Amino acid sequence: MDWLNFDPIPEVDRLFRSTCKHPTMHIHMTGNYGHMFVDISELPAPHRHYLGLMAASRHRCLSLMDHHRRKFLEKGGAQIWILGIDWTTMKYRKLDYLNRMLCHRPWMIHWKNLAVLFARRQPDGGPAFFSVCSLHHAVGIMSMTHAMCSVVCCLGLERRVDLTQEEIDFLNIDDLKYWEMRMDERFRKVKDRAPTTVEYMVEELRKTEKGKNRPAAKMCAMTTETIESLISAPAATYSSYRKSYSPTLLLGSIDENGEDLLEKEPPCNYPIYSHDRTFGYIDFKKRPEKDIEPFRIEEFGWDHAYNTMNEYTDTLTSRLDRMFAHIRRITHNSSTSSNSSGEGSPSSSSEEIDSASFGEAVWNFTQGLYGVRVDDYDYSKINRVLDKGTKTFIKLAACYPHKLTTEFTRALPGFKDSEKIHVVMMVAMARFQATMFHYTRAVCNYNVMCLSKKGWRKPLD
Repeated sequence: MDWLNFDPIPEVDRLFRSTCKHPTMHIHMTGNYGHMFVDISELPAPHRHYLGLMAASRHRCLSLMDHHRRKFLEKGGAQIWILGIDWTTMKYRKLDYLNRMLCHRPWMIHWKNLAVLFARRQPDGGPAFFSVCSLHHAVGIMSMTHAMCSVVCCLGLERRVDLTQEEIDFLNIDDLKYWEMRMDERFRKVKDRAPTTVEYMVEELRKTEKGKNRPAAKMCAMTTETIESLISAPAATYSSYRKSYSPTLLLGSIDENGEDLLEKEPPCNYPIYSHDRTFGYIDFKKRPEKDIEPFRIEEFGWDHAYNTMNEYTDTLTSRLDRMFAHIRRITHNSSTSSNSSGEGSPSSSSEEIDSASFGEAVWNFTQGLYGVRVDDYDYSKINRVLDKGTKTFIKLAACYPHKLTTEFTRALPGFKDSEKIHVVMMVAMARFQATMFHYTRAVCNYNVMCLSKKGWRKPLD
C-alpha cells in the first residue's frame, strides 16, 4: 500500500459499503465527517482541516494526520502552520486545551473554559475569538475526528510501516520506558554527574504516572474584560497574573498548575499540533475531580444538546440526529454476540443473545467510560452480556485507539465482519455523543452565567 498517498476516509467508506449489511451506514459516518469540512460556516476551509489535524494528533493517528495535512495545504493553508500549533494564530492556540479535554476527559469542560473563546462584543468573533456558530462547528470537527480515529485504528487502517525516527518518537511519546532507553542512548550515565534536564523530566513524569494526580485547578470568577486583557497582555504581565486566575482558561501551552508544558515534554522532533502529549484518559471512577458528578441523561439528554446547537448549525445537528437514530436502530436488528466465554458463532441460535440487549450494553458501557449515566438502566446487565475480552476491546477502541495492535484483528471472536464494524460504529458514535453532551452542557452554563440579562444565576451543575 502506498502510505504516502493513502486516504483513510474513502477506504473506511469502501469497507462500510462492501462489508456491512446496511449500506447506508457509510453515508452517516463518512458522509457526515466529510460534510463537516464543506458545511456553511465562518470557519475557512483550510482551518477546518487543521482542526482535524489537531484532533487526530491527540490519538497519534498518522493516517488521519497525513490526510488532513494534505487537505490543509490543498485548500491553501499557510505552510508555516504545518510546523506545529505554536506557529498558528492565537485563535487556534486557545483551542488546544479544549481539544485535550474533548478527546480524553470531556467531563472536565467548564463554562469558564468557553469564556476565553467566545466574543461577546464582536458578532464575527474577532481575530482571536470565535463566534458561537464557528465554535460549535470547530468542536464538532474535533470530536468527530476523535471518533474517526477509533474507527481508523480498529479497522487496521492506521499507518505503522515506513516510520521515521521522529514518527516513532511521536507514537511513543507517553511511554516512559521507551524514553528512558532513548535518553540512555543520547546521554550515557556517568557516576557523580548531575542529572540532565531530560533525565530530571523523565524522573518527574515517572513520579506522576500513577497515583499522584495533579490537584484540580481552582476556578474563580472572571469578567470578559479581565479575560480579554489577560489574553492581549504581554507575556510578563500574564506571568504576574497567572497565579491568581485559572490558567486553564487561557493558553493551551499552560497546564492546570500554571506551568509551561513545553518545559516538561520529551524533546520530540515531530511537529506538535497539541501540547501536553502525555495527558490522556483516566477512568472516570478514579478521576481526581471528585466534585464532578456523573452526567445524567435524564437531566440533560440529546434533545437538549440538539436544541442548544441547532439554532446555529441546523444542517450539522440534523445530520447528527439522523446518524445517532440510525446507529441505535440497526443495533436492534443486526448486532449479535457469542457467549460469555467468547466461543462459538453468532450464527448459531444457541449461542446468540438478545441483540437489543447487546447493543444497549455496548452503548451504555462506552458512554459510562466518559461519565454519562442512565438512571433507568441496570448496569449489572453489562457484565452478563459483555465478556471481559469484549469490554477490553471497547475500552481500547474508545479511549486508547492508538494502542490497538494487529492482535486485535482477532478480537470479538465469533463475530462476522459486518457485526464487528457495527460494534466499532456504536463505540465511536457513543463516544462522540458523550463528548457533545459535556460540551453542550458547558455552553448552557455559559449562557446562564454570562449572558443572562438579570445577572448571574446558578448553573446547571
